[in-house]
Parts: sequence; structure tokens; C-alpha cells
Amino acid sequence: MYILALVTLMAASAVMADVPAFCNGYDCPRFKVLREMPDYEVREYEESRWVGTDVSGASFRQAGRSGFWRLFRYISGNNVANAKIPMTCPVLRTIFPKEVAGSEGKYTTLFFQPLNLQEIGGPAPSDPDVYLQVVPKVVMYVRSFGGYASEDDYLNEADILAASINNSSAYINDEYYAAGYDSPFKFWNRHNEILFKARDSQKD
Repeated sequence: MYILALVTLMAASAVMADVPAFCNGYDCPRFKVLREMPDYEVREYEESRWVGTDVSGASFRQAGRSGFWRLFRYISGNNVANAKIPMTCPVLRTIFPKEVAGSEGKYTTLFFQPLNLQEIGGPAPSDPDVYLQVVPKVVMYVRSFGGYASEDDYLNEADILAASINNSSAYINDEYYAAGYDSPFKFWNRHNEILFKARDSQKD
């Protein structure tokens, strides 16, 4: 049911032009590449609006499913306007470094709001556990990788990204972001990202 719901909603979204190929034609955050390295990119993201939810006391996988469904219900009409909102990408989730993994006891899941709602914002959620959030312009270190990504995959890629940057003072190192862009039924050329927020987001 989880898979079918995700596929159905993504298929209903309008295809957009002039977006990165890994967004599969769906609305996704706008950014410019400040620096391209062999193993990662430094990107500056525009200010953006998201809808999010927090799940406590669960594993990364369990929290992701619970968080997804809360947000799915929001975009399916569980909001004050009873409005249906197209699916976007990525599904963005917090993830913790191995040395503190899960110790915070809370994971966040976020859906990007469609581009036509980026200035005005989406309708207020009906669920008190769902909230709207504005993310200021931010600089991120981003490593991309393929396949079906598990928590271990994201954390292993985070280790590679950290080693490639080779400067732990350059980024926030107590919480990372895991981004997934694809339907579960996309078997090849899948795109995932692990993102570190630059400590000084006005610089790379």
C-alpha cells in the first residue's frame, strides 16, 4: 500500500521543465552548483518552503514510514483547505552520524512544496503533528549515489563525504540529511543524496 500510494501520487504530478534530470520532471528545490568535486558538489539552495513532521522513539526506517504517511495525508487533503497537492521530490529526512545515530530519539521527514506554492505557502495542516517550514538560503555539501538506500547506505556515504571534504569544521556534523528522489518501482538509475549543511552557509 505504501509503495502503490507513492507511485500513484508521483504519477499524478505535473511534469516540469528546467529541473535536474534526477528530479524525474517533478518539482524539486532550486539550487546552483558553487563547486564540483570528484566525489561531491557544493550547492547553494534558494530559500524554500517545506511541510514536515517529527517522529520520536522509532528507528530510521519506522520513523520514515510514519512521517511519510502523515505528509502523504496532508497532500491528499488533510489540510484546512481540503486541497490535494502534487507530490514533489525529494523526500528529505534527517539522519544522525554513526556515533550519535538515533540518540536524539527524533527523526524529521520533509516534503518540498510545489513551485506554485513556494511564495504563498501551502494550506495549514489539519494534523497538529504536521507543520509548514521555511528553510532559508543554505549551502550544502552533497554526495549522490544510486541504488535502494538504507540507513547504513546513507551513513556509509556520509563517511565517504566527510573524508572527501576532509575538514569537519566546514559543516554541521551532528545531523545530516538523506534525500530520496525515486519511486520504489524505479529499478535503474536511482538517485539518492547525503547532504551536510555548511557551517557558514554564506560560504563553501
